[in-house]
Amino acid sequence: MANYKAVANGNWSALATWQDDSTGSYVASTVLPGASDVVYLNNFTVQMDVDVTVLEIRNNSATGVTQGGGGVISTSRTVNADLYHRVSSLLTVSASSPSVVNITGNMPGTVAIATSRGLNITGNCTVNYVGNVVSTTSTAVVNTRAIIVDAGATLNLTGDVYAGGVAGAFSSTNQGNGINLENNSTLNMVGNVYGGFSGAANSGIALSGTNQTISITGNLNGLSGTFIGAPNPAVLLNGTAAFSITGNLTAGQNAPALYGPTATTEVQVFGNVQNASNGYMATIAPYVYLDAAVTQWEFRKSNLTTNTLFTPGVATGHPAEANVRTGVVYGPTNNLTGTCAVPPANTVSLGVPVDNTVGTAQLDTNALAASLTATLAPALDASLSVSLDASLSASLPAAIAPLLWDEDVANLTTPNSIGERVKNCATVATTGAQIASFNP
Repeated sequence: MANYKAVANGNWSALATWQDDSTGSYVASTVLPGASDVVYLNNFTVQMDVDVTVLEIRNNSATGVTQGGGGVISTSRTVNADLYHRVSSLLTVSASSPSVVNITGNMPGTVAIATSRGLNITGNCTVNYVGNVVSTTSTAVVNTRAIIVDAGATLNLTGDVYAGGVAGAFSSTNQGNGINLENNSTLNMVGNVYGGFSGAANSGIALSGTNQTISITGNLNGLSGTFIGAPNPAVLLNGTAAFSITGNLTAGQNAPALYGPTATTEVQVFGNVQNASNGYMATIAPYVYLDAAVTQWEFRKSNLTTNTLFTPGVATGHPAEANVRTGVVYGPTNNLTGTCAVPPANTVSLGVPVDNTVGTAQLDTNALAASLTATLAPALDASLSVSLDASLSASLPAAIAPLLWDEDVANLTTPNSIGERVKNCATVATTGAQIASFNP
């Protein structure tokens, strides 16, 4: 590991730009800074004309090093380094679209210096930044910004963002912001945002101007800073912007997650909301819209006990709408309506449980046949009945006669029946037979 310092304005790739202390004292470099080296810009301007991988890039003072200086990125580049900003802008990205600048490394924040910037994006390019970003860790400085995103630029950030702790009275410059978004800039972020810890409107993200586009996947947390003219929110709103947050909003003791009482920015929230334990609101802004995915907002009662408001459909001890009879209105504010359809007992088979009783419908085959007969008989066509009568009248006598007249007399044994009585009646034949039997 060696410490490098710039000794002239020039390109990063030029050996003449550098001295290093690999020999124990600073001498002209024979190799460019490498992955284990720390680079001081030493109050010079260095054009980053090549991709860079070093341990740290700094513009603070040290033994043999003067505070100040900055690097300039004017086209697509890759930079791997932790960035320690101390004064002015550590790195300025002036590249224009369609240039893409990739930066990987944490930005720990300045300690005690005013007007410090870590990354100033002045061109309308796209910057992909991976790492945590801190404005300042000091309460003794003013007007610090970790990253400024200028007009037309896009910052895609993966990492957490922290505001600073600037103290003193609130003003537009007396702030320690993690990220400043200027007019027409875009921020796409995956990570959490934290407000400041002192009292001069230190914001994790501050909107300056109008027409920004912000999409954050992560939580917004207002810290417990002292309120002096303005709180220390995770996000300071201003003007108009397209803003969505997929994550939770949590207030600090004197700091909301969102603050912008006069802003016209409409914020879409896809997460739960929690006010502070002392009752401080998580959002102080005119236009905040909770998505259907939001399930609760935690308030405080006058005695500071928790009072949680739930959205409809959340399991709070009430039955689900699908388990409540159709049309029944219920719920804590009569905001739920049952959708379960229950058939009447006379349409359910006999003995089968339904509602709080059993079915009464006769659904066996004999009952169905009887029901069909009773239903269909009145509808039979009269002409069908006439036709059946005529057909039967013509065919039955001929079919019945042999059965009647050919019956064996010996079979006519039913007492007091017509056949029993008729079989013993005299006929011409029987009378003749009797007379003939007496003639010699």
